[in-house]
Amino acid sequence: MRRLLLILSTIFLGWATLVIATRGVQFRIVGVLFRSRDPERALAIGLVLLLIHVFFFRESFTRDTDRVAAAGRRWLPILALGCALWLVVHAVRYGAFTAGGSDSYAYVSQAYAWAGGVLPRAQPIPVSVPWPSADASLAPLGYCPGPQPHTIVPTYAPGLPLMMAAALVLGACGPFLVVPLCAGLVVWQTYRLGHRTSGPWAGMLATALVTVSPIVVFQSMSPMTDVPVAALWTGAAVAALGGTRRSAFATGLWTAAAHLVRPNLPALPLVLLVHLALSVRGRERWIRMALFSVAAVPAAIAIATLYTAWHGSPWNSGFGSAAEIFAAKNILPNLARYPVWLWQSQSPLILLAFVPLLPPFRSDADRPATRLLVALFLATLISYLVYFVFEEWWYLRFLLPAIPALLVLMSTGMVALGRRLPRPWGRVVVIAVTLLLLAHAMRFNVGHGMFGTMKEAEGRYAEVGAYIHEALPRNAVVLSLQHSGSVRFYGGRMTIRWDLIDRDWTARAAGELERLGLRPYMVIEDWELPAMRDRFGFAPDAPVPWPLVARMQSPIGVSVLDLSSNPAQAAPADLAPGRAPRCSAPQPILIRPE
Repeated sequence: MRRLLLILSTIFLGWATLVIATRGVQFRIVGVLFRSRDPERALAIGLVLLLIHVFFFRESFTRDTDRVAAAGRRWLPILALGCALWLVVHAVRYGAFTAGGSDSYAYVSQAYAWAGGVLPRAQPIPVSVPWPSADASLAPLGYCPGPQPHTIVPTYAPGLPLMMAAALVLGACGPFLVVPLCAGLVVWQTYRLGHRTSGPWAGMLATALVTVSPIVVFQSMSPMTDVPVAALWTGAAVAALGGTRRSAFATGLWTAAAHLVRPNLPALPLVLLVHLALSVRGRERWIRMALFSVAAVPAAIAIATLYTAWHGSPWNSGFGSAAEIFAAKNILPNLARYPVWLWQSQSPLILLAFVPLLPPFRSDADRPATRLLVALFLATLISYLVYFVFEEWWYLRFLLPAIPALLVLMSTGMVALGRRLPRPWGRVVVIAVTLLLLAHAMRFNVGHGMFGTMKEAEGRYAEVGAYIHEALPRNAVVLSLQHSGSVRFYGGRMTIRWDLIDRDWTARAAGELERLGLRPYMVIEDWELPAMRDRFGFAPDAPVPWPLVARMQSPIGVSVLDLSSNPAQAAPADLAPGRAPRCSAPQPILIRPE
C-alpha cells in the first residue's frame, strides 16, 4: 500500500509538472487521442495521495525524502541550467524577431548604426519638408531631433544596441538572440543569488519561479532592455555577496554594464555601494568601495558625455529632462498598479517575500543578503513610482531588475516556513505551494498569449515593410506613426510622423510632398484611425478619403493608403504575417524624387 500510494502520487504530480512545463500533452495510442491541458486535476489528485501517504507512513516518507534530497542536491545546478535553457528555447521559438514599434526598432536600428560607424554622431535627415515641425516629424519612433538642425539622435541608451551590434557576427538574427540569452542568464543568476541567500534549495525554488514568471517570460520574447538589465543587476547582486576585493570589482563591472543599458536607476549603484561599505570595516571598506567605483564610474561618465552630445545635458534623455519624466504626482497612481500587477501575475503568495523579514525567520537566511535584496527591490520600486503612469500589466517590466530578488525572498520564505513545520509536513507544504505557484504562472502565461500570439502580431511589421520594399515606387515617402521605424528598416522608404505634422499643414502635406517629386503614402493601423482623423480635421466617423493599396486584416488591422493626386487603380493587395523572413538586415533608404 505504501509503495502504491508513493507511485501513484509521483505519477500524478509528475504528470501535472509535465503539463505545466509543456502547456499540455497530446499523443495517440492505437489511434486514440489522449490530451491533457489542465494540470489542476492531476495536481489535486497527486497532492491528496501524497497527503494520505504522509499521514499513514510518516517515518518512511521522511527517510525517503531525506535520501532524495541528499542525492538530488548535487544535481540542482544542472537542473537550474536546464531551466535557463528552457527559457532561452521558448524565447527563441516564440519571440518577436522583428524591428517594429518604438523600442525594438530603436534598439535594432541603433545596433546597425553602431556597427556601421554612424553613431555616436547625430544622423543627418536625408529629405526636407516645409512645415515648421519638419525635423520632429522626420524622426521615427525611437529617435528625436538632434542638437544640430536637420539631424536625429536615438531616444534610447546605447547599452543594449552595443550588445546587439556585437551579436551581428551571428548574422541578421544575432541582435534578436541577445535578449533570449540574457533570459537564460537571469535564470542562472537567480539560482546563484538564492543559493547565496538561503542555500541550494531556496536557489532552486527561485529558479523555478523566475523561469515561469509572467513578466520574465513576456519580456524575454521582445528585443528590449528589461531582461538584459535584470540579468546585469542580478549579476551585480550575486557579485556583491562575494565578500572579496575581486567580487567588489566585479560588482562594479556588472553595475557599469547595467547603467549603459538603462541609466535611469541611479539608486541601485548606491544600494550596492552601501552594501559593500557595510560588509567590512576599516581600511578594507575603502579599498572595496574604491574598486567598485573604479569599475562603475566610467560607464556613468560615458552616458553623461553621450547624453550631453545627443540631448544637450547629462540629465536629459531622449524622453526629456528628469523633471519631465519623474513627478511626485505619479506615486499614488503607480502604487495602485504595481502591487496589483504583482498580485495578479505571481499570485497572492507573493506575500511569502515578507517571511524572511519577520523576527522568527531572520536566522533562516544570510542577513546581509536579505538586506541587500530588500534594498534592491525597494530602490527599484521607488524609482518607478515617480515615473510615468501606464495602464497595461506588462509595464511591470520596469521592476524586472528586482524581480529575481523578490522571487529569492519568496523562495527563502517558503524554505523557512518548511523548516518550521513538523517533519515531513514542511516538505509537503513546500512541494504543494511550489506546484501551485508554477500552475498559476503558466495559466497566466497561456491566458496572455505568450505561446505564439506575440510572434504573429509582431510579424506584421516585417510583412508590411517587405511589401513596401517590393511594391511601392522608388520615390515613395510614407506617412506613419506605429510603422514609422519598421517601414524604414524593412521597406527602405523614408517615413514622416503624421502625428507630428503641424495641424494647419496636414491638409496640404501630400501636395507639398508631390511638389518635391515624392509620392505620398500612409501606413496606419486600425487603432490609430481616430487620432489620424482628429489630426487631419476629419469627422470622427468619416471614411478614410484615400484609396486602399494593401490591407492586413489580422492579427492587427493595417492599411496602406495612396495619398497622391493620381492614385493607382489596382485591386488592394492582401497581406498576412508569416511570409516575410524572420530575420533580415535593414534596407537602405531610397530618396529618389521624380
